[in-house]
Amino acid sequence: MNTDTQGTIVAEIEAEQALVATNRELIRRMEAKIKAAINRVWGI
Repeated sequence: MNTDTQGTIVAEIEAEQALVATNRELIRRMEAKIKAAINRVWGI
């Protein structure tokens, strides 16, 4: 495997890791919104 191929693979993995991190943050935000909505409904 040459250096160019390895660099390409590393770049793809890093892009995937960034996407995973972004999705985790989105999940965290949505869970907080859901919790807030439930609390409003139940008057907590």
